[in-house]
This record gives sequence, structure tokens and C-alpha cells, in this order.
Amino acid sequence: MSIYTEIWDKIKSYDSILVTSHLRADGDCVGCAIGLREMIKATFPLKKVKAIHENVKYLDFLGLADEATDLEFEESLVISVDCADRGRVCDKRVLTGKEIIKIDHHPNTDPFGTTINFVEEKRSSCAEMIVDVMLENDAKITPLGIEALFTGMVTDSGNFKYPGVNWETMYKVSLLYRMGLDAQKIYEELGKTTLEEMNFKGYVLQNVKKTPNGVLYIKISPEIRERFNVSYDEASNLVNSLSGVVGSYIWVLFNQYAPNEIRSRVRSIKVPINDIAALYGGGGHENAAGIIVSDFDTVDEILNALDLRLKEYKELND
Repeated sequence: MSIYTEIWDKIKSYDSILVTSHLRADGDCVGCAIGLREMIKATFPLKKVKAIHENVKYLDFLGLADEATDLEFEESLVISVDCADRGRVCDKRVLTGKEIIKIDHHPNTDPFGTTINFVEEKRSSCAEMIVDVMLENDAKITPLGIEALFTGMVTDSGNFKYPGVNWETMYKVSLLYRMGLDAQKIYEELGKTTLEEMNFKGYVLQNVKKTPNGVLYIKISPEIRERFNVSYDEASNLVNSLSGVVGSYIWVLFNQYAPNEIRSRVRSIKVPINDIAALYGGGGHENAAGIIVSDFDTVDEILNALDLRLKEYKELND
């Protein structure tokens, strides 16, 4: 029996299903949660299905999260999507689910699915894995579900530029088009910005700094966000505005969330960085990771480690 059949058989056996995602939501986890909910609802109209995730302003076009009671969690099949470990679940009640299925594409450091752990690290998005669940089981899906899954695929793959994207990825996108996908609508929604965000992006581009060996970085404080009237999420989403500079294969956006909490988004091309993130309590993909630290001295340590990694890479490859 394939993993896809196992997952579908378990879904069939429950009348109540909750689909959950990770903290600090992004397009992939929200897209997966909504996409899978819409798939199950369309195929099994009598089932009670909810998507539990954090609401994110730029994804509001997909709709807001559902709410669930403690009892619903305890009596439901919980499907966790795009969440690497139990420490990152968006709602701790996930762990009280009657049974838990984990579907994810991050390193499987914590197989917390009590029933099924479906993890494929090489996938460019978790949404692509949800599409496979749909195709392998001939499931139905709503127009909103199609939009949500495409949103997950396009955002987590960097517009289909990141590692893990291959012909199979694009074939699945073509199938979504055949199902009625209006990709232009999604691109328009994701491309929307405000004048404040545009001005803030100008600040980021004018104030980016570079380590001796080419790591690009910027440090964002609450005062800077307030000055430009942008939210924490809006600021963090600009990490890839630092990409594309010749010789700078690693870039980082440090965003101070609270007095003793500095969150970083580390990105790279060609150069592995998730092992360095792990040394400081973070993690993620080989070329996209996150770290949370308590002070800027540690931030400087991270920059030094990344700078050394880039130096070593250039000596071997450039």
C-alpha cells in the first residue's frame, strides 16, 4: 500500500479532520492547510474539516483560518502540514489529536506523527506533496483549493527557482491549470504592496551591509519598522530583496521581534547553511533556514560563521 493510500484511508475513517500548520505562517503552510481542507470537503461533503493556521495579511485573499475547540482536537484526525517539529506547531493542541499525520518537506528531526510521517526533504514545497495526495487518490478539489495549493508551490519555490523544482513540479502546475487555475490572479495578489512597504524596501536596499567575504545582511529593529509603518511579517518578507548580487551567495535579514528575541531568515544559493542554523538552535532547508537568538552578539557570531562558510566555498569553487 502506498503512503498516499494510507493517508487517504485514514482520512476516510474520520468524520472530523483538522489540518494545521507551523508558527509564523507562510504561503506554503497556509496554502497546504486550506488546499487540503478544500480537497477533503469537495470529496467528502459530509465530513467536518477545518484549516487551523495563523492569519497572514498578504494571504488574506485565501480566506481566514477556522477555529476549533479543545474537544474537536481530541476527537479529530489532525494532519500537520509543512511543520518540521512539535516545537513549531501553530497550536499546541495539535499534539492532543486522536491521531496525527505529519506531511512535510523539512529534515525529519522530529517524526511526531503518531500514525503516519510522510516526509520528503527534496520537495520544493509541501504543497506539491499535497497535490500528489490529490492525484494519487483521484480526489476532488474546489477552485479555492487549487488557488491555495498553487500559492504554496509558487511561494516556497521562489517562483519555481529554488532547488527541488523539476519537471514533475511543473507538470503538476500544468495539471492545476487544466483544473481551472487562474495563476495571474495569484501573482497579482502576491505582488500587491503599499507605499510604506515600497519606501521600506528602499531603506533595506540602501542600508544592506556586506561581510568581508560577501555575506549580505541587514538588521531591522522595531523602531525602523515603526518609522516605515510596516509589520514584522512585511519586513521579514523582504529577505530575498538581498539576493542576486554577484559573489554574495548568502544573505540574511535579522528582524528584532522583541527586546530579547531576534529572528533571522538565512538564504543562500549553492552554499549549504542549515547546519550553521542548527548550531544556533535554528533549522530549515539546505538553502533556506531560520534562527532565533536573544542578543546581537550572537547575531555577529552567526555572521562570522556564515562568512567563513562562504570563504571556504569560494576557495573550493570560484
